[in-house]
Amino acid sequence: MKSTRTLFTGILSVIVMVAGASCLAGAAVESPVSVAVNWPEFMARQDLIWETLPTHFDYGAFAGNGMLGSMIYKDGPNRLRWEMGRSDVTEHRRDNARLPIGGLVLTTLGKIEDGTLHLDLWNAELRGTVKTDRGRITFRSFIHTKEMVLLIDVKTTGDEEDASFSWDARECQDFRNAKRFEDPPNPSPDSAVINGVETCTQPRFAGGQFTTAWKEVPLKKGRRIILSIADSFPHNAARDQAVRTVKKAVNTKFSTLLKSHRNWWHDFYPKSMVSIPDPKLESFYWIQFYKLACASRPDLVPVDLLGPWYRDTGWPRIWWNLNIETLYLPVYTGNRLELGESFTHFIDAKRANFYRNAKDIWGYDNCATVPHTTDYEGLRGDGSCAPDKYINPGDFTWALHNYYLHYRYSMDHSMVTDQSAHAFYPLLRDSINLYLKILKKGEDGKLHLPILHSPEYGDDADNNYNLSLLRWGCQTLIDLNGRYDLKDPLVPTWKQTLKDLVPYPVDDNGLRLGADVSITKSHRHWSHILMVHPLHIMTSDQPQNRELLNKSVLHWLTVDNSKGINGWSRAAAASLYATLGDGNNALKQIHGHMADARFVRPNTMYIEGSPVIECAIVLNRSLQDMLLQSWGNKIAVFPAIPTAWDRAIFHDLRAE
Repeated sequence: MKSTRTLFTGILSVIVMVAGASCLAGAAVESPVSVAVNWPEFMARQDLIWETLPTHFDYGAFAGNGMLGSMIYKDGPNRLRWEMGRSDVTEHRRDNARLPIGGLVLTTLGKIEDGTLHLDLWNAELRGTVKTDRGRITFRSFIHTKEMVLLIDVKTTGDEEDASFSWDARECQDFRNAKRFEDPPNPSPDSAVINGVETCTQPRFAGGQFTTAWKEVPLKKGRRIILSIADSFPHNAARDQAVRTVKKAVNTKFSTLLKSHRNWWHDFYPKSMVSIPDPKLESFYWIQFYKLACASRPDLVPVDLLGPWYRDTGWPRIWWNLNIETLYLPVYTGNRLELGESFTHFIDAKRANFYRNAKDIWGYDNCATVPHTTDYEGLRGDGSCAPDKYINPGDFTWALHNYYLHYRYSMDHSMVTDQSAHAFYPLLRDSINLYLKILKKGEDGKLHLPILHSPEYGDDADNNYNLSLLRWGCQTLIDLNGRYDLKDPLVPTWKQTLKDLVPYPVDDNGLRLGADVSITKSHRHWSHILMVHPLHIMTSDQPQNRELLNKSVLHWLTVDNSKGINGWSRAAAASLYATLGDGNNALKQIHGHMADARFVRPNTMYIEGSPVIECAIVLNRSLQDMLLQSWGNKIAVFPAIPTAWDRAIFHDLRAE
C-alpha cells in the first residue's frame, strides 16, 4: 500500500481565522489574497493505494458517515468482505458495550490470485479490482455521507459473472464480557425477504433489535448492491427502518446520490489547507481528516475508540482518561468545528447523567463527573468496564476543556451564556465543585487533594494531573465571569482556592506524579504534564518554567529505557515540544509515531491490542501545533518549524 503523489500547483497565503473578543461568533478574517488550489489534484496525491488485497480487518480500506462504517479486506481464498459497523449498535445491558454485526461477503467462483484497492479521498470512494483464476471483478464502493446506505457497483468478466454476494452475520456477543459472566445469550438472528429486500434481524436479550437489509439491482453492465443497517431500542422497529432506507435508495437516481455524496466531501476538504515538504506526513494528515469525517457528524453519536467500524475489542465504550479528548483536538485549529459537535451535543444532551454519576460514585449533590469509561448515555453501567481504582474527578474536567476549546475557537457566546441550551458552564462549575468537596487544608496552610488516580501510572495525593485540571477549571470560571458578568457567587471561592492550592510537586527530574511518587517507570500517558499541553497554564514563556518543562518532557520520554512509550505518546510529545518552540524535536516525535509499526498500520489505523482510532488522528493536532498556536491571549504563527523544512503552507486554520 502506498500514498500517491502528483504535482501540486497553487498560490496560498498564511491566513489565520481568529475568533476573538471583537469577532462575531463564527466570523472569519477576510483573506486579502486569492487562493488557487486544484483540490482534486492535491487530494489525489494523498490517496491510499493497496497494491495487494489486505487480508485482515486492521489493514483494510475504510469508509463511513458518522454512524455506518465498512472495512474491506480479503478473508479467504475466494472471499472479499465488507465488514460492517454501526456506532449505536450496543448490548443495552451491563456496560452497554458495542456489538458485532457482520459482513457482506463477495464469494468468487475462482481462487483470488491478485487484487488492488484505491481509496479516493476527494470523492470518498473506494475502487477495487479482484483477479481470480476464472475471471476478473472490478467494483466501486462508498457509504453515502447522509443516507445510511452502502452502495457497491460491480462489473465482472469470465466465469466471475456468477460471483455472489451474501450476508455473514457475526455472533451477537459482547466480546469483553461474554467470558466473564454467564449472561443469557442474545437470540439467534432471523432472516427474511421483505418486499423484495433481503433482511437479517438480530434481536437482543435486553430488548430491541438491529437489522441489516440489502438488495441487489441489475445494471446495464453489472449490478449494484444497496445495504443499510438500522437499530432500535427498546422497540422492534429496526427491520422496517432498514427496509425503507434500502427502498428509498433504490428509488433514487444514482446520479443524485452520487452528487450529494461528493458535494459534501468537496465542501469538507477546502475548509482549511495544510501543505508541508514531507510527503508522508502530509498524506497522513489528510487521511486522518478523512477518517475523522467518516467517524463524526454533528447530529450523531460521539466517537468512541472504534468509530463507526467494529472489530472485537477490549474497549467497546467511551473512555474519558485520554481517548475522547485527544480524538477531537484536531478539529479546532483545523477549522472543522462541525466534527466536534457530536461531542458538545452529547455533553448537552446527557447533562443530567453527569450529575447522576457524581451522586452514585461520590455521594455528592450539585457535582458532575464521569467514571473513566462510560456507555453512550454518559453512565457507568454495572462497573465491569469502570472499576473504582481508575476513577478521579479530572477526566470529566479534561473533557470539558474540549468543550471550552470549541467555544474559544468559535466564539459562540451562547455556549457560555445560554445555559439552558448549553451545559458547558454549569458542568464545569459543578465538576470543580467535586474538587472543592474533597480538598483539605494541611498543616502548611495549603489546600491538598487526597490520593487520586493519575491515568496510566498510579495513585498519589496532590497528583499533578488533578492539580492542573483543578487550576485550569478555577481560572477558566473566573475568566468567564469577568467576560460575561455572570455574577456567580462562587467566584471568591475559586480565587481563594487558586491562592491556597498546593504547588505542583517537582523533583530533580522535573514534574513528579504527585506528592509522594516520582516518575521512575516508563508510562505512555503524559498525565503529569497536562498543564503544559493541552491546558497551557504552565508555559515556557514563564522563564522560571522553561528548564523545568524541558527536563520533565525529556525524563518522561527516556526514563526506564522508554519501554512504556507508545506511538500516541510521541504525538503528545510532539505537541509538548511544539509548545516549547522546538520544531526539530517535535518533528522527530511525529516521525517516531508514524514509524511505530507495533501500532500504526499501513492504512494509518492504530491498533494497540484493540483499535484506538484517536491515537492516529491526534497526530493532526501535533502538526497543527507546529504551524499555529493560540493560548494565553496570544497567537503564534509558525512557532515550531523544523530546520528540515524549507517551506510550510497553511490557509484558513483557526485560532482562539
